Amino acid sequence: MYPLHPFTVHLPIGLLIGNALLTLLYLRSSNEAYETSAYHCLWLGWLLLLPAVASGTLDAARQVLDPANPRPDALPWVNAHAGVGLALLAVYWHVWQLRRRRPAILSEARARRGYLAWLAFGVLLIVLDGWLGGKLVYALRLGAY
Repeated sequence: MYPLHPFTVHLPIGLLIGNALLTLLYLRSSNEAYETSAYHCLWLGWLLLLPAVASGTLDAARQVLDPANPRPDALPWVNAHAGVGLALLAVYWHVWQLRRRRPAILSEARARRGYLAWLAFGVLLIVLDGWLGGKLVYALRLGAY
C-alpha cells in the first residue's frame, strides 16, 4: 500500500504559511481582503491538518511496526515528527480561536504582538516538522518505495 501521508500534507502547509504571509500583507497595506483571506487560510489549513496527522499516524504505524521489516532506528524520529504535528494542531487551534473570538485582534497593538508571536511559532513548527519528515524519507528511507 502506498503511503497516504505525502498527499495530505501540502495543502495545510501552504494554507498555514499563506495565512502568515497574508496577515503580514494586511498589516503592511490595511487591505481588508488580505485579512479575510488570511482568516480563511487559517481555519481551512487547521481543518486539513487533521487528515495529515491521521494519515501520518497510519502510515508510520504500518511502516515502523511492520514485522517483516522492523525499523526501531526510525521510531524516535517518527515520534518527534508526530509530536510536532500534534503541537501544530494545538498551536493553530489556539491561533484560530484568538482570531475568531477577537476579529479586530490585528488592530489592537498589544493583542496583535501576541497573535503574531503565535503565528511565528506556528510557522517555525511547520519548518521543523517538514525537516523531520524529510529526515524520515531521505535519510532513513521510511516510506520510500
